Amino acid sequence: MKAVTTVAIAVVGAVVMAACASGESNASRSDDREGTTTTTPAPTSTSAPTSTTPATAPTQLPPSGEVPAPVAPGKQWLLSFGEEFSGTELDTSKLSPCFDWNLGSCTGSFNGGREWYSPSQVQVSDGSAKLVAEPGRDPNASGQACLRGKCSYRSGLLSTARPLASDGSDYFYQFTYGYVEARMKLPTTQGFFSALWMLPADPTYVYQSEIDIVEVLGYDPETMYMNYHYDDRSAEFSPNEGTGDNGACSAEDRTGDWVQFGLDWQPTHIAWYIDDVKCGQFDGDSSTIESGPMQLIVNLMVDHQWERDLGYALADPSITRQLELDYLRVYQQQ
Repeated sequence: MKAVTTVAIAVVGAVVMAACASGESNASRSDDREGTTTTTPAPTSTSAPTSTTPATAPTQLPPSGEVPAPVAPGKQWLLSFGEEFSGTELDTSKLSPCFDWNLGSCTGSFNGGREWYSPSQVQVSDGSAKLVAEPGRDPNASGQACLRGKCSYRSGLLSTARPLASDGSDYFYQFTYGYVEARMKLPTTQGFFSALWMLPADPTYVYQSEIDIVEVLGYDPETMYMNYHYDDRSAEFSPNEGTGDNGACSAEDRTGDWVQFGLDWQPTHIAWYIDDVKCGQFDGDSSTIESGPMQLIVNLMVDHQWERDLGYALADPSITRQLELDYLRVYQQQ
């Protein structure tokens, strides 16, 4: 099977720290398009999930629905982290509007895009968060990480990373194993790239694995890319078998619709869900499945290198689009 197009983030600690010191990030989410899917070993027994960030006592599953992933005998899914965006502004005790290496000026584009992530571009109203990408330069952006040295867009990002990378603060939320769920409305416009993904919660920026819960290129509203990069990023797995294929899930244009994305991360498997339907599963063990705590990221990219390489660059640099997030939750078995 030909490897599908995926995106991963490659970070070298010294380079990142040097870039952050100048208020920029030169780290890139590099294309791993020629990576191969490896044969996975037989599953091992399930370990107990852990959450390494202090939190309030887990609550029962909300009445809005049930986790579609199976639960181990004698256990139940309990809510470990949840943000419903019920207020009028971002709750910065739970989520950061910046990426992991924020040193005070937030974060630049990951791979030569046009955007600089600005706290002002995360807007909360009517029960949802809007990550707004619009033309205009953030005063903190020097342009070093952006397309042709110019960050011509401001955009929105949310993460459970540290509020500030330089002051010794802990991650807002990090967890080991669980079911991640988010309900989103995607901007399906050429040049805009939506992503919900996970990286290790590693303050040294050594991200040896990455789980992409969903990545959507705006020009193609039917393909929901799902990927897992592992073994120090030398191997990858995806339920997708190319453009227009979402594994066992249907490929359809969901423009304007709310779509529920889920990921079940356990010691023996990683499984992807769309609207409670399982799209595909990677089976493995401790040698292939990430076992350390991870963080969550959701962001809206503009004119990303991946889309440009495919011939779908941003056609109109004057338009504004938004990624809307109804909620973000993590359940764990207890």
